[in-house]
Amino acid sequence: MALTAVAGLALSGWAVWLEAEEHRDRQASRARITDACAGLVDPDRVLGLHGGTTRAVQGSDATEWFTKDTTPGRCVIYRVGEPGTTYGHFRMEVWTNPAEWVTNVVGAAVHPFEQRSRRASDPAASGPVDVTRRADHSPDYPLDNPGEDDGRLGHYDDDSVTFKVTCEKPKNDITSVNVRTQADYEDVSFQDRLTLIELAADAAHKAADHFRCTPEQRLPVTFARLWIPDTELKAAASAEGSCRWYADFLRAEGDDVRLPDRALASPAGEHSFKETCLLATSPTRVKRAWPTLSEERVPDLDEVLHTSPWHLQTDSFYGDEAREVTPTAFGDRGSRIRPGTAGEFSGSVRWASSTCAGEPAVHTLSVSTSYADVAGPRLRALFRAYVDRVTAARDCEDITFPTPSDLPSA
Repeated sequence: MALTAVAGLALSGWAVWLEAEEHRDRQASRARITDACAGLVDPDRVLGLHGGTTRAVQGSDATEWFTKDTTPGRCVIYRVGEPGTTYGHFRMEVWTNPAEWVTNVVGAAVHPFEQRSRRASDPAASGPVDVTRRADHSPDYPLDNPGEDDGRLGHYDDDSVTFKVTCEKPKNDITSVNVRTQADYEDVSFQDRLTLIELAADAAHKAADHFRCTPEQRLPVTFARLWIPDTELKAAASAEGSCRWYADFLRAEGDDVRLPDRALASPAGEHSFKETCLLATSPTRVKRAWPTLSEERVPDLDEVLHTSPWHLQTDSFYGDEAREVTPTAFGDRGSRIRPGTAGEFSGSVRWASSTCAGEPAVHTLSVSTSYADVAGPRLRALFRAYVDRVTAARDCEDITFPTPSDLPSA
């Protein structure tokens, strides 16, 4: 009995020590998160992501916060595992519009199937990989706030959330404040997605206060519904949402073996500031189209099936976002598309402009390098159908299309 009592006391003491150690770890982690993220997020909610952790450290790739009113900031948080190991956990970015470095990149710099292409070209891969069956990431889904129009507050995808606070009376030329929160791990749960939304919304309003941006409206962070983000492409002929225009195009113009037969859409938000439709060809369709192609104008068939799949992507940007579109991987202001213009860049991007609800809009069509010559004869009609549909949906005016002289590759 004495030995049992001593053992019990030892175990009890050990449990108390562990509890105290865990408390110290959590307190230290909370302080690190608060410091790294400039006090914009609740550290306990960050620690609670991905099943929860008590030990977290700041990533080395974080930048300095708020050195001037137009400077963006970023924080990166890793969770600590076994001694000497860290794992991706959470990251956040904050920027204002006009933006110096955060841009909406379109064109050949965007690779929606990059991860699957790597798997397909890996000699150790088991069996053939259907590269265009799934995209690396889901499209953006609009945030729906009860009683409000879709997408006005931002959007989310499979692992991140972007929340926008639009300034009622811009200060220091700042028209909006944006926050992106991201789960830095796979298989983000529904609850974690809700947490990311709430963290982004709270941080955006705090940052807006810092930048003296009075919101047009400050709504409670409760959302009517959340879709489950999907990365699997579906049959293009029955596409809905942001890709419905393409299904209508196929019905009106007739299908063509060289046109995409897969689509990845998202719900079309009535007031989203960004909307995307990804279209791609299946391996079956590529093989059907191959005999009709001129050998000198296309790459090797194996390259198309595995490393450079045929795909198109349409994007529309509204308001602030229309001023931050670039057809290159570089975000400097000299490379950006000017709202109100139309044209083509390097054969991989063509764009049109319009005015929607008094705000500028830019509409783009991006074509993968291996697909430009193959799809070329249909691109003009395809792009026209797309722009006609999205501008009609928002009652846009002043629509500017590229002229034939703007499209040297057409």
